[in-house]
Amino acid sequence: MSAQLQALVDRVRRNERDWEATFHECIPTYDPDHPDQPAEDEYMGDYDQKNDDRAHDSRELLLDLTAELEALIRELETGK
Repeated sequence: MSAQLQALVDRVRRNERDWEATFHECIPTYDPDHPDQPAEDEYMGDYDQKNDDRAHDSRELLLDLTAELEALIRELETGK
């Protein structure tokens, strides 16, 4: 059981690392720590598009993880 939960955690962390890498590769001025604007004006369109893609991908990941957690709960409840 803990291995299955760790796999879920690893999947989320890998997704986050992959998206951060994508932002750094595609947006030369990307700064995730900037309080006001994560990229210079000329790259904000690119940032907005990647951010939209990331939101869609994150939603899909959340739905997948929810289904996996539901399966784990069923296993616990049935004792299998």
